[in-house]
Amino acid sequence: MKRGKNKKSSKKKIINEPIESEVQKAEKKSGFCNISRLLRDNLYVQLLLVLTVIAIFLRFYHLDFNSLWLDEAFTYNASSASMLDIWELMKSGDFHPPLFHWIEHVMLMFGNTEFILRFVPALLGVATVPLFYLFGREVSDERVGILSAALLTFSPFHIFYSQEAYSYSAVLFVFTLAIIFYVKAIRDNSRKDWIIFGIISALCFWVHFYTIIPVAVLFLHAVLTKIVNFKSDIHELKRIVESGLIFIIFISPLIFIVIERYFTLTARPPTYGVLGPALILESFTRFSSFNTFLAVVFLILFVLGVVPLWRNSKSTFLLFLMLITLPFLISVLLSARMTMNPRYLIYLLTVFYTGIACSYTWIQHLNPRKWIILGLIIAIMCVNLPSLLAYYQNLTKEDWRTYTHTIAENTKNGDFIVLVPPYLNLPFNYYYKNSTDGTIQFGATNSKELETILQMKANNSIYYIVTADITAANPEGDAFKWLQENARFAGSYTNIYTFIS
Repeated sequence: MKRGKNKKSSKKKIINEPIESEVQKAEKKSGFCNISRLLRDNLYVQLLLVLTVIAIFLRFYHLDFNSLWLDEAFTYNASSASMLDIWELMKSGDFHPPLFHWIEHVMLMFGNTEFILRFVPALLGVATVPLFYLFGREVSDERVGILSAALLTFSPFHIFYSQEAYSYSAVLFVFTLAIIFYVKAIRDNSRKDWIIFGIISALCFWVHFYTIIPVAVLFLHAVLTKIVNFKSDIHELKRIVESGLIFIIFISPLIFIVIERYFTLTARPPTYGVLGPALILESFTRFSSFNTFLAVVFLILFVLGVVPLWRNSKSTFLLFLMLITLPFLISVLLSARMTMNPRYLIYLLTVFYTGIACSYTWIQHLNPRKWIILGLIIAIMCVNLPSLLAYYQNLTKEDWRTYTHTIAENTKNGDFIVLVPPYLNLPFNYYYKNSTDGTIQFGATNSKELETILQMKANNSIYYIVTADITAANPEGDAFKWLQENARFAGSYTNIYTFIS
């Protein structure tokens, strides 16, 4: 009688144990020793390995195909300075934190080619694919994780910024790492996870100032989720506060600089970028293979994936809802005072793609077979294929490399080269040396400066080199009007326009 009672009790305990995934069980058994078994026996790990290899190819293929454009040339120019000078530049010029430029400064020890400058963004782009798998697995299961990783692997938007010598792929990598530890912390309330989340959140801010918005949303979500437990367990509040203090301490060297620079740069309305509510549609379009129709489909799938989370985990549902709405709302409001661009919101890919992947649960009810996952991955690849083919076959940036070669062939000793606006000298001089070519170089922003340069002309020609940046540097429009009246339009190449006096 006594033995039977124990048997019944044991059975009940087994039934009430949480169901673990195949990967989680394997990880608990032997850690690193079990990697070979995972690769041999687990379909999702095998698929993740394949996706990572594909991601390596897609992000390193043609890495130096495009020449450096303005922002990348700025990265090269800033990173060429000393570590201290990079810090000073942030305080007085560029509205970006110094960490990425410090990393690029180290990379320049290996050379100053386009490949070297873009190596770290490409590497971090590849490393983010497994992180998407881990986040999807934390939110739901391996199926959602692998589909989220597939969406990122074939994303033209992410590939583009993984092949750009700027900080945006680093932003997505670090923020995804932060949100993984956040989900673990909010679920297990582990002090270690809260501390790691605070540190990585601060790292996000050191990579790009605009990550302050999603990080603030995560802390707000933590308070809203745990507020009911504060009275019964004060440790719930203590660990969130501790994480927040770690975040503030680590970003403290930047706080006053950011505030001062913000008010300086927003002293007048923005003259370029994607402003107002148009930012929302444009962002989703770029996230969705630069296709408006696909953006609508992805948004529907996102809603279908996120709504069921309300039944399974209200905290996760609220997390996705807050992260996909509040950053857009804040960004639209800020666009009245500062330049805004969808690339600033690249961190939203984490919840957007994972939310889309969560819609798999509807398909799972209809057909639970594992091979369906492979079919969906192939479908993801196919819908992105047109954009990917166009991306790899055509120049997507201003081709300063070829353009400067043409300029060198057509100019003669003593000719003037006028860059409009002046900061075009960054990409131009990366490929061109006027001292070698025997030309004299100037910069101009408005009609008065252009007229002054014209008065200096003798018998030599003047080549005016213009891009669309002139509309931002000279919103009054008098510079372009002056060029139309006083110079002859000679043609354009990859959005670089040439006028000759």
